[in-house]
Amino acid sequence: MNKKIALVSLLVCAAASSVQAEERSMLVLDASGSMWGQVDGKPKIDIARDALKTLVAAWPEGRSVGLVAYGHRHKDDCADIETLLPAGAVDAAKMGAIVDGLTPKGKTPLSAAVKHAAEALKYTEEKATVVLISDGVETCNLDPCALGTELEKLGVDFTAHVIGFDVNKVEDQKGLRCLAENTGGKFISAANAGELKTALEQTAKAPEPEPAPPPETKPEPPVLPKATLTITPAEVIKGAEITINVESAEDIAGGGHAHLELFKVGKNVAAEHQYVYEDKKAGGYKPATLRVPNVAGDFTVKLLTRDKKHVLAEAPLKVIEAEVKLLAPTQAAPGSKVEVKLDAPLGLKGEVRLYPQNGTKQVGIEYVREDAIENYKAMKFTLPEVAGAYVFKFEAKPDKKVMAELPIQVGGAQP
Repeated sequence: MNKKIALVSLLVCAAASSVQAEERSMLVLDASGSMWGQVDGKPKIDIARDALKTLVAAWPEGRSVGLVAYGHRHKDDCADIETLLPAGAVDAAKMGAIVDGLTPKGKTPLSAAVKHAAEALKYTEEKATVVLISDGVETCNLDPCALGTELEKLGVDFTAHVIGFDVNKVEDQKGLRCLAENTGGKFISAANAGELKTALEQTAKAPEPEPAPPPETKPEPPVLPKATLTITPAEVIKGAEITINVESAEDIAGGGHAHLELFKVGKNVAAEHQYVYEDKKAGGYKPATLRVPNVAGDFTVKLLTRDKKHVLAEAPLKVIEAEVKLLAPTQAAPGSKVEVKLDAPLGLKGEVRLYPQNGTKQVGIEYVREDAIENYKAMKFTLPEVAGAYVFKFEAKPDKKVMAELPIQVGGAQP
């Protein structure tokens, strides 16, 4: 993965190099029905068209680019993926006419579209880069994370950058972020037209390096608003939720929002993201909540400006291990009711599910809820009528990681 990180740095900082000149890229555009949604009073598909046309109008000579779209021909078809332009020398007028003719209609087979674009670039034989623009989550039953792992493993030098356009929920960003990170690419969240154009510049077309200014003309660093972060609690068990309070007497949101990002110490890719909004009624800024990963270690929460170019404040966070157990009978009669308890520190969310011992299809589910006395309320399950070996599993949010499990024999043991 270090080789991939180095490649991304090269794309951003050395656009004039011979390596970049030989790079072949494919843009994958979401043309699903949701692209008719509006941002700042304008359809998202129109914003994406403008951004793409601006991008290719200034595309560097010697670098080839192609275009793939999905969801533009049929309403309910996960195979609605089409190469509109094969990778080659840029014809800005032709690409502009093509994107102007797209009519969003269908589903979001984003994983299959990225694989389609990778194969069109012969990613198993040559260096290839795919840039996906999507405004939603996968709707065609494929796993973007698994796809990223597969493409990274099979590709000679493959990178997927992903731009989440108007994808505001952290849960909805998960698959898009994972696809990018598993190939060493970037995930960038774009909330409006300006951020989309900036994201495309950072991923699809690396900017030409600017000459270093002479010392006497070196610009002064910007005067940034002063802000502080308070994290509650500052030490938390893995998988739990934290509250972040932002205090500043100045405008940090730029009339809209600022960003909070959670980094594991030593890593430069954010593990979690949340927005910070002004509280117009009470004044100041609304508290934000983040669910920490199911990984113990030292983390840092950073407050970034709206354009993500500057860090306004940061605060440390320690994520610690915690003993998490399920308490329940180990044997019970078929069809009987049993009580299951989660024995763990407060702050966890998720579900307890009952599965056959060697199966993946649940036969029971109860949601974990906090309790003022015993940390978590007891959950009542009605056991299956079919005797056999089963297992309770606590699956924590947001990633459904199994943090505890407990086997139970329903009826007599099978011969």
